[in-house]
Amino acid sequence: MRLGGRNALLSHAVKYSLQPRAVHLQSRTLQTLPQLPDLGLKLRDSPNPNAKNVAILGGGITGLAAAWNLQQRIPDVKITIYEKSPRLGGWVQSEKIPVENGHVLFEWGPRTLRPSMDSPGGIATVELIAQLGLADSLIAISKKSPAALNRYVYYPDHLVLLPGPGRGVLDLLLRLLKLRTEPIFDGVVQGLAVEPYVALRDPTVQDESVGDFLRRRFGKSLTDNLASAFFHGIYAGDLYKLSAHALLPSMWFLEGRDRENEPGILLQMIPFMFQRRSNVRGDSLRFHSLYAQDSIGRANRQGNMRALVSKLEQASVYTFKDGLREITTSLGERLSNNANVSIRTSSPVADVIFDKTESQVSVHSDGKSDSFDYVVSTLGPGMTKQFLTSSASRRKTTLTPDVSQACDHTNASVNVMVVNLYYREPDLLPQSTRGFGYLIPRSVPTEQNPERALGVIFGSETSGLPDTVVWGEGDLQLEGQDTAPGTKLTVMLGGHWWEGWAPSDLPSEEEAIEMSKNLLRRHLGIVQAPEVAKAHMNPNCIPQYPVGYRDDMATIHHALQSEYEGRFKVAGPWWQSGVGMSNSIQKALEVSWAIQHQWDDQTGLEDYAEDETWYIFDKRTGLLVNDPES
Repeated sequence: MRLGGRNALLSHAVKYSLQPRAVHLQSRTLQTLPQLPDLGLKLRDSPNPNAKNVAILGGGITGLAAAWNLQQRIPDVKITIYEKSPRLGGWVQSEKIPVENGHVLFEWGPRTLRPSMDSPGGIATVELIAQLGLADSLIAISKKSPAALNRYVYYPDHLVLLPGPGRGVLDLLLRLLKLRTEPIFDGVVQGLAVEPYVALRDPTVQDESVGDFLRRRFGKSLTDNLASAFFHGIYAGDLYKLSAHALLPSMWFLEGRDRENEPGILLQMIPFMFQRRSNVRGDSLRFHSLYAQDSIGRANRQGNMRALVSKLEQASVYTFKDGLREITTSLGERLSNNANVSIRTSSPVADVIFDKTESQVSVHSDGKSDSFDYVVSTLGPGMTKQFLTSSASRRKTTLTPDVSQACDHTNASVNVMVVNLYYREPDLLPQSTRGFGYLIPRSVPTEQNPERALGVIFGSETSGLPDTVVWGEGDLQLEGQDTAPGTKLTVMLGGHWWEGWAPSDLPSEEEAIEMSKNLLRRHLGIVQAPEVAKAHMNPNCIPQYPVGYRDDMATIHHALQSEYEGRFKVAGPWWQSGVGMSNSIQKALEVSWAIQHQWDDQTGLEDYAEDETWYIFDKRTGLLVNDPES
């Protein structure tokens, strides 16, 4: 086996000498990647004439953002939002809790966002915040804060501080030296050392689980002790069931990209970091190209994003004074005040039928039917299967078995119990353990985690403590989310650990609170009683992306295109192999572009139906390198 170096990485490549496009914000820039030479997409000068009436299925962050983008880009479009619950916002739920000497804020869903100023999701989210005028209430948590510098994993019976940016080279070296004696890292160094010599997967293999992929390349210790904790924190999932191709796309690509030299993954990633190169997928470049040409968005970028971008460049994560609900609440209020937008809460959708003769989509809800030119659905594969079945049945045909199986296979999700606790003591945790929180890997012994917890978040550290925030120009005082002193902790329970459990087997909210207090007593030595302890069960809140996910999405794409001829599009966590708010906001923007420009060959899943194209972007020179083997 020959190990390829820098020359092997770039040999036989096609280079596009394109300077990065940037949106100028006076002294700052919002950096985007180069445009692709040929998008193959026709941009309309005027909005799609067929998009007069659009239905949005789901009033969470994806649906609200899609409605917002559509009404901006097609000013006369009439939009109807269907939401089955009595409130908008989906899993974004922020609650102010009165306590002695003030109040504290509990988050029941997502709690912070990452700036990611060079990623499509990060860019789309920052632009939305600027459009909504939420910059003044933004709380940016500094890259120098404990939450940014200190991340922990609990193994096997104590907190382990992970290596990271730290406070400089000396701090990083000290952390690494300390880890030499930690059981969690037994076997990790050996696994990394031999990774370049591991045989490549068979080229006919289209997917495997994250766990099998990482264990095959890096060994059991890294996979079970470290990676499983990471996937608990993001997906609450079992990494031995999640798709490696969908969730680790760059690593999946790197393993098979150079079969002649077989350099492995690490010997490709490490030079990239030092040379300021990055792997970029074609769909990401397409977003940047469209974003740079988006005249509607461009009109909103000048001026009002300068201070926002300046602050976020210094942040590791950010939130808002009243929590992330500020985004969904602001969207809901603005859409409610738009005469062309109708919001129907407590209105579950029963069926979506397409009339191919009239090119009209009928949405059935509350015992009545309304016709639309387009439908954007944020609902999952289970409901999509029901819609496809009903629409096909109306035409006296049936849903093919492969489509039915694809919908069933990807209609998987987990339940997560979120327990928020507030303690009066500001110094409940010692200064030496300040940080973002800790995650619990699958390999922790049962006696150390009988509660089946996924992790614990040190909530106060990202709520706006004075020594953690980014101070902007002219800021004299910044008010955080909490007006009362004290400590907030959040315990996450369940996820894949509860897979297959009957509803009667799941803990009640009262039981979950007691389980969380027991966990905190055992792990952190907290014996004090919380002043406030509340629990919420979030049923089926995080989609799981099983092995074969991309193939399933391709199958569903073809079925939607065949049945609805481009008039039914999907967006949201079920369909994007990403559960973050920023991912959802990005997809909401992309689906609005598809309707605005009359791209009726798109369903929101079209990228899964094609082979991935990868590029190498050199941040120093602006060169975009297309690898013909991708």
